[in-house]
Amino acid sequence: MTARPSLIVACAIIEKHGVILAARRSRARSQGGYWEFPGGKVSPGESPEAAVVREIKEELGAFVQVKRGLAAVTFEYPDKTVTLVPFVCDGTGAAFAAQEHEALRWVDEESSRALSWLPPDVEILEAFWKEAKVDSRRSSLDG
Repeated sequence: MTARPSLIVACAIIEKHGVILAARRSRARSQGGYWEFPGGKVSPGESPEAAVVREIKEELGAFVQVKRGLAAVTFEYPDKTVTLVPFVCDGTGAAFAAQEHEALRWVDEESSRALSWLPPDVEILEAFWKEAKVDSRRSSLDG
């Protein structure tokens, strides 16, 4: 029995004015048509944070500023194991263009839940919105 390949993938939750950027995978790729957070494989010797900045530049043609990381999510596909390492990034002032994706869409919490996300991205999405609510409550208490 051969071991399944294991990949580490960095992904970006790109925020701008209370919404986040969702990217739909090209239908020509595996799992095409599903929505995901943009990003890609971490290269040997590269940190996940550096990988997410590089991948966003390659995939979306823009530079993002990493604000913070979220908990990694590991998902078992039939042919591989993928560990997604998410980073919340600031997308203010950047112009994003779909170079590898079929579509890009800015979504709020409600509209994000109407999209068909890849399974590991759903877990990250839920964690992000939960954290956003906590941060919002904290800010209103501080103000």
